[in-house]
Amino acid sequence: MKTLVLSEIEIGSINVASQLLSDGELVAIPTETVYGLAADATNRSAINKIFAVKGRPKNHPLILHLASIDQLSDWAIEIPSNLSILATHFWPGPMSLLLKKHPNVLNEITGGSDKICIRIPSHPITLSLLRMLNKGIVAPSANLFGRVSPTSAKHVLDDLDGKISAILDGGQCEVGLESTIIDLTEKKPTILRPGGLSLLEIEKVLNEKIIVNSNLNEKVSGNLINHYQPKALVHSIKTSEIENLTEDLLGAKSVLLLLSDINTDNIQTYSMPSDPYKYGQILYSTLRLMDDRNFEKIIIELPPEKSDWYAIHDRIKKASFKEL
Repeated sequence: MKTLVLSEIEIGSINVASQLLSDGELVAIPTETVYGLAADATNRSAINKIFAVKGRPKNHPLILHLASIDQLSDWAIEIPSNLSILATHFWPGPMSLLLKKHPNVLNEITGGSDKICIRIPSHPITLSLLRMLNKGIVAPSANLFGRVSPTSAKHVLDDLDGKISAILDGGQCEVGLESTIIDLTEKKPTILRPGGLSLLEIEKVLNEKIIVNSNLNEKVSGNLINHYQPKALVHSIKTSEIENLTEDLLGAKSVLLLLSDINTDNIQTYSMPSDPYKYGQILYSTLRLMDDRNFEKIIIELPPEKSDWYAIHDRIKKASFKEL
C-alpha cells in the first residue's frame, strides 16, 4: 500500500480523505494536539484496523471526535449540566470529556466500557472533514502504540508509511500534547489525563477545585504507565543532579534536555523552553529528533513542581518508565 500525502492547500484533499474514511480506510488527520489515526466510528471493520496497524490492545479505548456538540446525544447519555459550561469555554479545543455511552456505540470504541471519551478538535482542516462526513470519527494518535505521539505529517510517515491509506497534512500541531481528559461520570469532575488544557483554566471556569487522578484502572487513552516512549532510553533528573553528570558516566551517545542555565561543557545538551506551553509544543518533536540523531539515552531535566507543568511531568514519567 502506498500512503498518500494530501496537502491542506491542495484543492480536493478533504474530499479525498472523506471518501477514504467512508470506504472504511484509515486516514491520519491533523488536530491542534497531535495527529490522529482516523476511522469511521460507525464502521467496526475500520475501527479494528486501527488496533491492528498501531499494535494497540483492543481493551484500550479510543477517543471519539465530533464536529459539533449538537451530535453529542447520538453518542452519550446522562449528560451532566457542567458539560455545557466546559464546552462553551473549551470546545473546539484540547479537551476530552468522559461520559456515559449511548447503547448504540460500538464496544470496540470503548474497550467494553460503558463510558465514552469525546472531544471536538479545533484544527480547521479536521473540522471541515468532520462536517463533510457528518458523522463521528475515532482517532487515537497516529503512531505505533506506546511510542512518541506525532506532531507532524513526517512523524506519521516515520511510523505508519505504507500501513495506512493517507495522511491529511495540516502542518505542525499547535499544542503538541494530547487533550486533557475530564471524567464527568461522577458528581465531581476529575482529570484522568493532563494535557493541552491546563488545570487552572478548568478550575477557573467551573469555580471549584478539580481532582487529578491518575487511575490506571480507568479505561481512557494514554493512562498506561509506559507510554509516549522514544527508541532511546529516557531518564529524568532533578536540577541539583546535573552538576554530577559527565560524558564518561552517561556514554557518548547521550543528550541532556536542559531547562536551567547551568555549565554543562562536558556533556551534549539541547535547550528546552522555560515556558510550559512552549515546552509542550516541542516535547514530542524533540524526542523524535533525538531518535533521528541516533542518541541512545535522553536525560531530561525535570521542570518545576507547579500545576502548569503537570502534563509535562506526566509525559516525562511515562516516557522514562521501565519494566522491572
